[in-house]
Amino acid sequence: MKKKFELLKNPFILITLFAFILQTFLFVCFYSLPDPLGLSMLEMFSGKMLWQFTMTYGAILALSALFAFAKSPRALSIFYVFYFFYAIVDYEVFRFTHQRLSYSYIRTYFHWSNVSDPTTSATLGGEPGTVLFLGALFAAIAAAVSFCVYWTKRKRRLKKAGKSAKLVFSKKIPVVMLVSGLILSIIPLILFLAGTRGTVKVPVIDFPIDMRFTLGKHTITAPILHIAAEESFEFVRDDYKITDELVQNLDAFLPADFSKNRMDSKYPGYRKASALAFKADHPYNVVFIFGESFKGRIFNQMLEGDTSLAPNIWKLANRGAIWFKNAFSGGYPTVRGTMATYLGFPSHPNRDLPSFYASNHFKGFPEYLTDYTRAYVTISNPVFDHTLPFIERFYGNNWKVASDPEIPGTMDSLGASLAMETLSEMPTDKNWFLLFNTIASHIPFQNYPDSFDAKPEDAMYRYRAAVRYTDQQLGRFFDELSKRPDYENTVVILLGDHDTPVDSVDYRVPQPLGVSTSRIFMGIFSTDTALVKGLEVREDVASQHDIGPTVMDLAQVRGENHFWGYDLLTQKRPAEQPSIFLTQNSYFLGFQDSVLVGGLENDEVFVGKNEEYQVSSDANAKAWRNHAIGASKVLRALLRNDQMMPVK
Repeated sequence: MKKKFELLKNPFILITLFAFILQTFLFVCFYSLPDPLGLSMLEMFSGKMLWQFTMTYGAILALSALFAFAKSPRALSIFYVFYFFYAIVDYEVFRFTHQRLSYSYIRTYFHWSNVSDPTTSATLGGEPGTVLFLGALFAAIAAAVSFCVYWTKRKRRLKKAGKSAKLVFSKKIPVVMLVSGLILSIIPLILFLAGTRGTVKVPVIDFPIDMRFTLGKHTITAPILHIAAEESFEFVRDDYKITDELVQNLDAFLPADFSKNRMDSKYPGYRKASALAFKADHPYNVVFIFGESFKGRIFNQMLEGDTSLAPNIWKLANRGAIWFKNAFSGGYPTVRGTMATYLGFPSHPNRDLPSFYASNHFKGFPEYLTDYTRAYVTISNPVFDHTLPFIERFYGNNWKVASDPEIPGTMDSLGASLAMETLSEMPTDKNWFLLFNTIASHIPFQNYPDSFDAKPEDAMYRYRAAVRYTDQQLGRFFDELSKRPDYENTVVILLGDHDTPVDSVDYRVPQPLGVSTSRIFMGIFSTDTALVKGLEVREDVASQHDIGPTVMDLAQVRGENHFWGYDLLTQKRPAEQPSIFLTQNSYFLGFQDSVLVGGLENDEVFVGKNEEYQVSSDANAKAWRNHAIGASKVLRALLRNDQMMPVK
């Protein structure tokens, strides 16, 4: 009995037990608290829970063992404060966003200028989870401070009494902890490699455990240190010195007059107000529609006669439209396409997310529409995909979320109805801007009612059915729009947020260098013949980066900006110049007649024509690869140092 009591007096065992209890409390909170987006965490983490549990508790044991070998109990207690800080932030932010937290994400969310930002309070304040998680963090801090004070006083007391303060305990304890931690950490990997499947029920509690052990990034806490180290390294690495050569690489993708209008070499992606003549001779109302995964490859088939895909969009196009056959998004998933559209420059996953807008020197194109009534309608909670900060900055309180559908698959119907309701509130004596989005064609392409069409295993069948359902709802909106007295003074801009892989054609792009995520549908629709005459099909490359300059033309607004694109009403991108799409590991360059894709960290270049991709050694392709990598370095450095525009 005395031996067991002495064992518990070992500070490393006590600290580890406290860490176990705290971690268990966090898991209970995480899986039992209501989620703001309505999707159960048990459902989200199906197939990952045992992976999380074994890796998390294994990590605690292994880390405690390392500090035990060093005989540094106070250092261990302080370490766990930081460890659980990142874990708690991870839990809370993931609960709100369903996005994996990374260290760069922490930097964005907890930038000092955001601490008092209203978005922070609105997003994190008032939730029971926030209170419990912060309570757990304060408990960890209080426990660490108390232990450090106690241990310091103990050492002084022992020294004063002439006794040794040196820790003496069997090495078996840290050895057992380390071995146990490593075993727990590798169990899920072994089970995964062994192909463990199915579910088992835990005796007594009769609780089913998913044994799939799907590998994924949502492993909470255990890999936090790895992620923090990796992304901290990238944060330092991305601080490239912006040389003249790198700026020339950037200029390869920009309009010819961009360099002439560049205001400051410190901000190579920022330019003076354009002096080019506008196509519009007066301000127009603008309806802006983000079509979920509107694939350019499929929508372009309508130009060949297959108008059954979206008959209402086709009807609108024949009243007057500019149809871009070669249009490209600025990234994948939705938030990157949204960012590229609003802000006018490409995205980079490690630096692209101004989740809380206050901490970044950006200006989205809606902010230039100061004389417009602006409204936003969404069919999903804007906390998802981190779009809430954009919405609050651009639209204030004038935004609405469609209610949950009583009939599954009718979200686009509810969204169109809400957009029509908002449209009726738009003034007729003042210009206005209305944006809304669609959802039916989101992967796995089943967001339409069962009564509308079948849902077979054929993904392309489901995709086309989903687009037809969305088109049906857009037709309702277009009919209401046409009844307004200011209809002829209204322009509709319709584009995809990104492409998405559906069939085998989309997977011909070499992996993991890219999939079909960039080629989108884009069109500008107007019945005003002074602006658009009939259906004009354009072959030049268009990009989401071009939306800002184009809207500024339609609104008769000029201003200094960081939009890297063209005014699509008055300019055409040269045939030899592509749109650029950068990812963390690859680039995707869209030309009129081909696509280049390759890795940012390797020399391979794949050229794609007619959706067939082959490795190329062509000098021109290699040159564009170098331009893309140079532009990527400029972008990383600018975003890393928040230098997209000067502070005003």
